[in-house]
Amino acid sequence: MNRRSLVHVAVFGSLWGFSEATLGTVLHMLNLPFSGLILSAIGLIIILVARTYNNVPGSTVMMALIAAFVKVISFSTVKLGPFTGIIMEGILTEVIFLTIGIGRTGFITAGITVAIYPVLQNILVKTILFGIAFVPVILELVDGISENVGYGAGWWLLGIYLGIHLVVGVGAAMLALLLLRRARSITEQNA
Repeated sequence: MNRRSLVHVAVFGSLWGFSEATLGTVLHMLNLPFSGLILSAIGLIIILVARTYNNVPGSTVMMALIAAFVKVISFSTVKLGPFTGIIMEGILTEVIFLTIGIGRTGFITAGITVAIYPVLQNILVKTILFGIAFVPVILELVDGISENVGYGAGWWLLGIYLGIHLVVGVGAAMLALLLLRRARSITEQNA
């Protein structure tokens, strides 16, 4: 990796980390729902655009490490959840780019993966903490809501929750593609 690539990684990793540290603090103070998803989408847009201009294998993971450390030093205490979430977002996106490539399919796949990963991570962590019985308890809860409210409401709520994650992830990927097209258009006009 040359000097220009390293500067690129440092700038975009810092931008991602700064957005996590500042906007993340505000969103969590306001106790807004889906604040982690919003931050994840912003981070995804940054790394998708950055990786397109700096197509060096491993650079996405390096940006994630920088962003995670910026996020960590912004807190008076270390929060493991955001730290690991940022690093996993970088690793997952890197793996997708290495296997599928950079482009529309890679962007959308990264958007879906990054949007669904926190849900799966939450289930995994709670299963580890509370035992394998955690998953059936969630399924019983969904069934119970459906029985009490009717119309399969529990399953509808679960579907809506997952749908929101998917829409935001794919939306972030599409926004990154739009930003790239716009940037190329401006560059071509000025050339």
